Amino acid sequence: MVFEPVMRTDEHHVEKHERILKMKERKIGVVFLGDSLTRRWEDYEEVWNKYFAKYHPANFGVGSDSIQNVKWRILHRELDGIAPRVLILLIGTNNLPTNSVAEIVSGIEELVEIIREKLPNTKLLLLGLLPRNLDDQGIDYNAKITAINQKLQAYCAEHQVRFAEIGGVLPQRDGQVEASVMPDGLHLNEEGYELIGPELVRYIEELW
Repeated sequence: MVFEPVMRTDEHHVEKHERILKMKERKIGVVFLGDSLTRRWEDYEEVWNKYFAKYHPANFGVGSDSIQNVKWRILHRELDGIAPRVLILLIGTNNLPTNSVAEIVSGIEELVEIIREKLPNTKLLLLGLLPRNLDDQGIDYNAKITAINQKLQAYCAEHQVRFAEIGGVLPQRDGQVEASVMPDGLHLNEEGYELIGPELVRYIEELW
């Protein structure tokens, strides 16, 4: 076990965790699980509804979450008592500054195993980490992201899990995602979500 589950006590995490528990009271067809890249679909409700409303989606994204935080959440009731047809997992970018490729891959693989145990009848779509631009210290993580995604793809092929890299639909120039879709070099804006929405629908339809 690489990551011990870690509970966050900040207001955003506590509030969203409680909101997720309440979401489970309604019908859920697709769960989106992850960090801010998932959570920020909530900022573009019209785009979210356009692509996903017919699937009865639930957004289980929490801003700033790392692998160990998602692990805590799924071990503390978030997946209990539901049976979505599809779960989409996107996590790991917040672990890039502090963890190795092997640690991140192992941590995500463990999340997959927990999810499959808790939701045996749910189809799981594991998304590869999205590309990102240089951080505030000028660090380029994209070679690390490529290595992680390659290892996750191999793992999924061996364990009958659907894997997808959707970052290729984001326009890039000189190895950097264009600011028109990723203004801060990490998070997508509305145009970015418009680009990945159809890709996700294609995979949901395949698994549905």
